[in-house]
Amino acid sequence: MAKEDIFDKEFVDERDKNNLEGLLEQLNLPPAAVKFVKENKKMVQAGIAILVISVVAWALYSSYRDNQIKKSSEALFAAQELSGQQMLDKLAEVEEDFGGTDAGLWAGVKAAQELMKNGKMSEAQQKFIGVRAELATSSALWPLVTVGIAQTAEAAGDFQLAISEYESLIDLEGYKDIGFLGSARVLELQGNRERVLELYERYLVELGPSAALQKVIVEEKIARLKAEQ
Repeated sequence: MAKEDIFDKEFVDERDKNNLEGLLEQLNLPPAAVKFVKENKKMVQAGIAILVISVVAWALYSSYRDNQIKKSSEALFAAQELSGQQMLDKLAEVEEDFGGTDAGLWAGVKAAQELMKNGKMSEAQQKFIGVRAELATSSALWPLVTVGIAQTAEAAGDFQLAISEYESLIDLEGYKDIGFLGSARVLELQGNRERVLELYERYLVELGPSAALQKVIVEEKIARLKAEQ
């Protein structure tokens, strides 16, 4: 006679639906498994309850997160459609309402850039510094914000900070040019031509074969500095 299968059982006694032993019989579990479940009934029930709660909680969190992302993106877009003080006010709202999200961080960057455009370098610098404090160094926004700090420091005459920030960009892919040229420019403003020359010579070595025009420009700068020594 063929072994009885759970799917062949068309009838389940109603009294067994809320009865653990009846359920175990219907599932055709191995005797060892049945024994374990019976001996640890409360633990099994608690485990199932925790699992259900975890699944429901994760589903609710995912739904909330997706909704927040959508709302924050819409709010950022709406803020960027404005101008002047209205834009800054709306960007501040996005930062406050959606702090920590990509939209909230971008709102801070956009606000800092707007302040720079209006000549408010000190305020812009503080905004950039505040945004960077929330970023990991691996974030794609980190070098962009660092450029902002360097530029505002340079504009404000805080040359030590500017050099420090520019130099931190030298080893970052895509920001090498800004790092070298920014550092050299500020050092030259300080009259430190020896260090400027060292930077340009290092920069020249690191320029790839595709940067022919950039090499010519750097070589001219080196020649000028040597001629002035």
